[in-house]
Amino acid sequence: MTSIRSLITALCTSAAFAAPLWAEPVTIFAASSLKTALDEVIETHSIEAVPVYGGSAAIARQITQGADADIVILAHTDWMAWLAIKGTLHSQSRCNLLSNALVVAAPVDAPENDFQTVDDLIAVLNGGRLALGQMRSVPAGQYAQAYLSNMGWLEALRPHLAETSNVRLALALVARGETPLGFVYASDVAAEPRVRVAFTPDPDAYPAIRYPMAITSNARAESAAVAKVIAGANEVFADQGFSAVPANEVGRCE
Repeated sequence: MTSIRSLITALCTSAAFAAPLWAEPVTIFAASSLKTALDEVIETHSIEAVPVYGGSAAIARQITQGADADIVILAHTDWMAWLAIKGTLHSQSRCNLLSNALVVAAPVDAPENDFQTVDDLIAVLNGGRLALGQMRSVPAGQYAQAYLSNMGWLEALRPHLAETSNVRLALALVARGETPLGFVYASDVAAEPRVRVAFTPDPDAYPAIRYPMAITSNARAESAAVAKVIAGANEVFADQGFSAVPANEVGRCE
């Protein structure tokens, strides 16, 4: 791995720097949970880019099938590792852009809870469902599954789950009042005024959440400069509920 800064040197010629940084629109395939923040980054930095949002698993499969993507940002390192194995990424471009936290969201007028047991959680559901991303493929669902498994709650909750194809759909179910609770990211709650954080799981009970970013092997030359802008948009991401990757962590975007 290398930094975005050194990748620009590798991919862009001096002529490219003399021209506008994004002479052609760059296509960014990104995890659904990034939509609000990444849209703001693109707008505030006047980036000529076309964002395409979806579940990380679906995005990864689309890229291996030849989707026209220049930059990819996923919500789980495993899916990015899979893309690297498939040979679809520029070998020097992969780095961890952001961090996030798993939370249980509820409608905005719901009280905060401190779930000590699975029975506490089921009681609050009161016959309703717990929304979360698909546990086999959606990163937010995979993190939630890890947490519930580590707590010993998963089997008791299986009959009460409503799995969705991406985390923003789980968020929408809670926001519309169709489910009383849902596992989403802290950034999702920041993006949706109709919900609040009802419970914050212990971060030591599930894997650290990282958003890896990479440039595809057939990306336009402008992609490296766009990736650098995205990597430097720390204030926008922080305002939208994301956290920075620890400064001393190997593999963070620089």
